[in-house]
Amino acid sequence: MMLRQLSILGCSILALSGCKDKARPMEMPEFTVEVATPVRGDVAEFRQWVGRLDGMVDAEILPQVTGYVKERLFENGQSVKKGDVLYRLDDVQYREALQRAENNAVEAEANLVKAKKDLDFYEPLVKNGSVSRQSYQDALQAYRAAEASLAAAKSSVALAKTNVDYCVLTAPVDGIAGFAQAEVGDYVAPNSQPMVLVSSFDPIRIYFDISEQDWLNQNGPKGPLGPGAQVSLILSNGSGYPGHATVTGVNNTVSTSTGSLKLEARAANPDALLRPGMYVNVRAKTKEIKDALLVPAESIVTIQGQNMVIAVDDKGRPHVVPIVKGLPQGDKVSVTGDIGPDTVIVVTGTQQALMTMEGRGKLKTVPQQPTA
Repeated sequence: MMLRQLSILGCSILALSGCKDKARPMEMPEFTVEVATPVRGDVAEFRQWVGRLDGMVDAEILPQVTGYVKERLFENGQSVKKGDVLYRLDDVQYREALQRAENNAVEAEANLVKAKKDLDFYEPLVKNGSVSRQSYQDALQAYRAAEASLAAAKSSVALAKTNVDYCVLTAPVDGIAGFAQAEVGDYVAPNSQPMVLVSSFDPIRIYFDISEQDWLNQNGPKGPLGPGAQVSLILSNGSGYPGHATVTGVNNTVSTSTGSLKLEARAANPDALLRPGMYVNVRAKTKEIKDALLVPAESIVTIQGQNMVIAVDDKGRPHVVPIVKGLPQGDKVSVTGDIGPDTVIVVTGTQQALMTMEGRGKLKTVPQQPTA
């Protein structure tokens, strides 16, 4: 009987204890979040397009006469000046032809002198009837034939001289010689492949294609991609090219197959770092906002497609503020909306701040700590 009473008493005590615990209010968790205020600054939007480099001049050195290569006077990849001799061909046969042509010209000139003397001799005689008209006509025809022969001989001399000159192949522009495609002893002809390519690429051309929409969005020729606009170049290793390139031309039609518009820019290339055939990224500033309101990117939360920040009023109460995201600037983003430079917003701990708005905790704010 005693044991039963003790058992009942124990249960009663436990029940009372349980009721007492249930009546005690649950302590709310406290969440510490970092807060900051927006800052003002200028932001810009940049776009990039793939560009291909091309030389200003790519001169193929082609033989104009047949013959054997006698000398090669440049090294592969060597800088050359206009007029520098690159190749010499064996010109013996052409010099012999020139000598024959010059001899023929001397003979033709002598024949012309004789024909002129004969004509001068017959001209007064035919007037006074001392010789027949036919004799004079024969002398005149001989003179005209001698004139024609001399003209033909002089043309042959000029052609022979040209062929001799063609045996010396020179650089047509200042530039860099490519790798030789003809060596000493090779037989070349006018229908042969180019013996070498001389490229001039200071400045160097950059061709890049933009979409029709990009062209229209950038206000066409008056925008940041119109003629005269400056763009920057990003090399394939990720580094920026010193200086800038200038847009020099815009094609007059949009490609019907790709819907793109071709642009040309030029950049100074004094050290020949850029080479034809390379690819670069052409980077242009397409939009700029002055004195924009900037918030840390991590402070922006998206709920059901709506961007917003969590603001904290002067009593420490959080509330959401819808915003419109603008241009990024480093770790910040420009925003517009019901927010000002004095608005205190939650930077880190946005999820905890949302929980306190649902009554699931208390909010404690501390200033945002600067990043190292």
